[in-house]
Amino acid sequence: MFLAAGLAVLMLLSACAARPTPYQSRDGAFGYAQTQIDSQTWRVDFAGNVDTPRGTVENYLLYRSAEIMLFGGHERFIVLEKEVERTRDYRSTGPYPYHFGYRGRRHAHGLHHHGHGARQTYALDSYRAFATIRVYSGGSPPAGLPVYAARDLIARLGPSVVLPR
Repeated sequence: MFLAAGLAVLMLLSACAARPTPYQSRDGAFGYAQTQIDSQTWRVDFAGNVDTPRGTVENYLLYRSAEIMLFGGHERFIVLEKEVERTRDYRSTGPYPYHFGYRGRRHAHGLHHHGHGARQTYALDSYRAFATIRVYSGGSPPAGLPVYAARDLIARLGPSVVLPR
């Protein structure tokens, strides 16, 4: 009976295991979004969950930027500014199945926990990248910014893009 209960708990935990955020339009908290600032400029962002590496978040941001350019009939663009935010959550595990999972976040007063028993606390990082992009129409780019070829980015990054199931 204990073996069956233990197997059931393991199956439940594996079914709940998170996967990296796929390349998708923002679905709740994760995925890409963009806002058009003017006819030549967009603000793009991509937010990943704790299982999405920083490099993937940055690649998906560039991939979305290239898509925006191609959808608008533009071949090249520059990134005027880019930033990556890291969010750190804290999780704890305990000796009993009901202790697995989210247990607290760092607040002004420290790390807060709920429940009883011995726990191991560990940090999980998630990333969100932002960029302001502009159509590049030739000439010298501002401040020596690199010029991206949208089709080349799509071809180079496309094989690593994971779409939702």
